[in-house]
Amino acid sequence: MADALQRIIVCNRDGMWQDGNSTTNNMQRIISAFRAPASFWAVILCATVAGAPCFAQAPITGGLVARWSGDGNARDSAGHFDGQVSGGLRYVPGPTGQAFQFDGGNAQVDFGNGAGNFGTRDFTIAYWMKTDSQYPHEAFLAKRAVCDAGFCFWEIQVGGGVRPPGGILDLVFAEGGYKPPYDLFSTRPMNDGQWHHIAWVRQSTSSGSITYLIYVDGALDNSKANLEAVDLANQSPLVLGQNVCQCCDGARPYSGAAAELQFFSHALSAEEILAIYKAGKPGR
Repeated sequence: MADALQRIIVCNRDGMWQDGNSTTNNMQRIISAFRAPASFWAVILCATVAGAPCFAQAPITGGLVARWSGDGNARDSAGHFDGQVSGGLRYVPGPTGQAFQFDGGNAQVDFGNGAGNFGTRDFTIAYWMKTDSQYPHEAFLAKRAVCDAGFCFWEIQVGGGVRPPGGILDLVFAEGGYKPPYDLFSTRPMNDGQWHHIAWVRQSTSSGSITYLIYVDGALDNSKANLEAVDLANQSPLVLGQNVCQCCDGARPYSGAAAELQFFSHALSAEEILAIYKAGKPGR
């Protein structure tokens, strides 16, 4: 085993090809990788084929049900929920590759009725975003038919119920029947013109209750407990950049960029979320 490891070609921190025989530090990194959790590796081994690309970190694919990178198109590379782009949406440089760019007007991506139907299961919604908008209430991602709580829905807003300041993120969801919606807010605004990685998690606890969490740039930012999991499934389209409440509650379309939108069918661990953040961190 040791002889095999010594023959592995690995990448050093500068992205250069380097033989595993050359330094003890490289061997230690290889061994640490094999000890990482099964769902992901903290580092990725470079292929031994000459000319193969070298990535800083392996992607997390366990439980991944949808992935829209925004890298020049709205295809779902993990599932079957390809998006339909409209309204003059553009593509700009993102954390890795390209990103969706929304102009605060008609731009949107429609992922269809089947996307985002989490039901009562645990889930994770992860993405990168960048905005410098100072408007106090903007749409981001919504699966909602009408602007009231008559039917179940979920959505993510920038601002929303916290006005001012703008830039605070807000996950809103309701079970319908005009029952009051639930909210989970970020503790700080995200409209500083920098790329931020966001992950929303619904996690079942051992006691049977539910915890909702938001991670910002790989670290837990806020959490909130609920007694039960609201059934988040409906026949409304999932739309990025717009929501139906622009008609009547002061919301307006999203103005900013978004990239690497991913849905997972379970609650990612803190370590997995940190790994995703580090893998896509600009300037890593």
